[in-house]
Amino acid sequence: MKKQIYVDERHEYDYDIIEDTIHTLYYSLGDHWSTPYRGEIAFQIQDDGNSLIILTKFTQKNRINYAEAEYMFIMLKLINQPAKYEIGTKELL
Repeated sequence: MKKQIYVDERHEYDYDIIEDTIHTLYYSLGDHWSTPYRGEIAFQIQDDGNSLIILTKFTQKNRINYAEAEYMFIMLKLINQPAKYEIGTKELL
């Protein structure tokens, strides 16, 4: 069953796990996405038990754009759900 992902209180993506190994991020069906993107795959990662394999093809080798970085951030947070991260300066810690 797909989970809805909200960014700044707007439904941006849907998330699903296929066959317990392929984590898939979809563009939502919201009208803020242009028609060719709505409901389509934005990013995929496969967990083979030993490592994570990025299945999404990037436009340039060894370089990702800011949108792809956001997809990767969301996916890694979903895959590693038990982890809790806090980022702050040394003075705040």
